[in-house]
Amino acid sequence: MVSPKQDPPSAEGLNSVEAEFVAFFVQMATALSLPRSVGEIFGYLFCADEPKPFDEVVSRLGISKGSASQGLKFLLSMGAISTVYVPRDRRTFYEAETKMRKLFSRALQESVRPHLEANGRLIDAIEEHIDRSQDHESLEEHYRARAASLKGWNDKALQLLPLLDKLISVPVPSFPFKFFGGDSSGENGKPKTPPAKPGKP
Repeated sequence: MVSPKQDPPSAEGLNSVEAEFVAFFVQMATALSLPRSVGEIFGYLFCADEPKPFDEVVSRLGISKGSASQGLKFLLSMGAISTVYVPRDRRTFYEAETKMRKLFSRALQESVRPHLEANGRLIDAIEEHIDRSQDHESLEEHYRARAASLKGWNDKALQLLPLLDKLISVPVPSFPFKFFGGDSSGENGKPKTPPAKPGKP
């Protein structure tokens, strides 16, 4: 009797739901050019119902200790996970940051901003090279225009970062009103009840 063909699990020791969470964050990590193990670790910790120790991260995901160590270190530096103290257990436990606004705000400041600032220095170097170079005098104006475009794009991106950070920190239900100066909520973030019209109960 031939047994039905089954898809292989995406990682060792995961149940089907955990595997789907891990697959989701692996895809995100790949899109961001991050190691697959980073997505696996964050996905596993994100769906976990309690903090997990290092050895369990390794065994449940089926990854090497080196990959787990590097991935956890990277996620800690990004503020995507944090360490948790568990009484009477000498191991280090980890849990994921589940507040996406906090997570993306940290990523903007610690990942995107440094890259944009580094881009600014590279553009300055391009402009200095144009000033010194005499090999392409006929293209000097063209090169300066291209460098100016790069600088404009980069400067605008830097100017948008505070706005993006503000948008991320605003609760979704009240975002359109607060962003444009209005307020759709009353105390404690609850929607305001419109006043009753005269003559109606």
